Amino acid sequence: MTMVFSTRWVRSFLGGCFIAGVAVIPAYAASPTPEKLLDYKPKQEVNLPTPSATEIASYKVDLEKGKLGGSGWVLKDASGNYVRRYFSSNGRDVDSYSYFKDGVEVYREIVTPGSRAPDQFRWMNAGGSKWGVDENKDGTIDTWKQISVEEVSQEVLRAMVTKDIRRFQALLITDADITLLGLPNETADAIRTRRKDVVTKFDKTIKDLSKLSDKSNWVHVETLVPESVTADTSGSKVDYLRHTRATVLFETAGQSDWFQLGQLIQVGAAWKLVDAPTPGATPANDERSGSGGPMAVDPATQKLLTALGDLDKASPGTTGEAAAKHHLDRADLLEKIIAAVKPNERDPWIRQVADSLSSAAQAAGSTTSSGLNRLTNLEKQLAGYMPGANLTGYVAFRKMQAEYSIALSKAKGDDFAKVQKDWLENLTAFVKAYPKADDTPDAMLQLGMVCEFLGKEVEAKNWYLQLGKSFEGRPQALKGEGAARRLGLEGQTMALAAPTLSDSGTPYDIDQLRGKIVVVYYWASWNGQANSDFARLKAIVEKGEGKVAVLGVNVDATAKEGKEFADKNSAPGVQLYTPGGLDSKLATQYGVMVLPSVFVVGADGKVANKAGQIGTLEDEIKKMLKK
Repeated sequence: MTMVFSTRWVRSFLGGCFIAGVAVIPAYAASPTPEKLLDYKPKQEVNLPTPSATEIASYKVDLEKGKLGGSGWVLKDASGNYVRRYFSSNGRDVDSYSYFKDGVEVYREIVTPGSRAPDQFRWMNAGGSKWGVDENKDGTIDTWKQISVEEVSQEVLRAMVTKDIRRFQALLITDADITLLGLPNETADAIRTRRKDVVTKFDKTIKDLSKLSDKSNWVHVETLVPESVTADTSGSKVDYLRHTRATVLFETAGQSDWFQLGQLIQVGAAWKLVDAPTPGATPANDERSGSGGPMAVDPATQKLLTALGDLDKASPGTTGEAAAKHHLDRADLLEKIIAAVKPNERDPWIRQVADSLSSAAQAAGSTTSSGLNRLTNLEKQLAGYMPGANLTGYVAFRKMQAEYSIALSKAKGDDFAKVQKDWLENLTAFVKAYPKADDTPDAMLQLGMVCEFLGKEVEAKNWYLQLGKSFEGRPQALKGEGAARRLGLEGQTMALAAPTLSDSGTPYDIDQLRGKIVVVYYWASWNGQANSDFARLKAIVEKGEGKVAVLGVNVDATAKEGKEFADKNSAPGVQLYTPGGLDSKLATQYGVMVLPSVFVVGADGKVANKAGQIGTLEDEIKKMLKK
């Protein structure tokens, strides 16, 4: 009998891609490779380990039948633990994508009947309890069927960090929720009134939280005991639970800050927000806010958190003995908080201790060793109890950074190259000891940069490529892939297209300058060299008599900053801009990490110099014009 294989299946797994997120699983189809199964990425954020090439080589793929029917491909590691499971309840179309950590399922994507792609997303076990629904099938969660208060607070922080208003609005109580609870008109109207200006209030809170950045991490949420609101006293259709307020603590580079969530109402298994977040440790106009300070169930912990907030407000700067003492005092307070909280809550506080001790050591430089000694002892203590753990790696990396900073501050002349070589060795040892730590992508990116500085381009490119492969999808990996692309750019056509920095934001492509020698100049207003470089670039263009052009790439945090600086200093040529600073699409495309960065592109569109220098640029272009 001739076996007929599904064309869609062949295109899906054997061709290395899914069709609209759906694969076909006939029992007789050839088993896909582990790499093919790993190609399909979660549509939502989920913390999953990144397997190495060696680990992937040991993975096995099996076709399993479901206990209640259906079948699915299962990916297992060398120990037999599940890594992925793509299941089809009808034995044909995949309608459940499962992701595992240490053999335990932590995340699942579900395709509901009639949909062509996953539209329900569930976190479970160690992954949490969230269950989100994509109602309009565009890949973004529109509402939550299940989410805890802790997870709501984490989602709000991520929404503010990414300035994603849709992500925040998915957490708000809806008219359908109000109807489900049967809230009385007065309560329903009050909720709707609060929701009206939610976008404006959301944006204002982002601006008011001065410590908020893409490096911000969620630490803790504090609430009072939830209140039970009964139907017979409130006029609602059913009894429901509410929190009158919730205080969220987050940290950025060792500095703490708070914001308020306001009232939360439980609808089914999901806690819903009523209003936008507001900045501060204490809710405004709340009769239950007490004497002020961060809200905490335990008065002793509350006192410590208040003291920590007060200390952060009085920060004396970043260098000198006063700054070092501030960070040491902060570490002392944090250690008291660690002693007061539950063991399973200590991880983020220990990380803050490491940040504070590292900052203290770098602020004092070589004048005192107190911060560095305490940091070294903390690393040894954790290494004894938790060798190879992420937390231990976090502390170890901060100690390395402090040592490197101090060594740089003391380096003179030829010492600088030796400091870089020592840093290279320490980074290599760190990556080997902590291959999957949170800081390993940064360490690998640093390895590539240091190798570049030392003129070891082959080693640099290898590190960048390894970073891209080991931590696929991470911002550092994308930057590493771009840097590897940059290192191989000479003799290749440079692709560069983006909106202009002007008010109109007109799309512009470097191909529009084909036929001219083009100087591509990456800059930012905060880089002190940009103003004088603009003058030199203008002179080079004038002497080029129409055969030379400048294409600037601005990497300021906002287009407004870049435009104001460009207008004030008469930036030559066309200026391109995409948001994100040094993490923007334009900077990531070629792994630009140092400013200014200069590329020289020939009239044929191919890169003649990937690492141009302003000081020698005029002579270089003169030679090119003579050819």
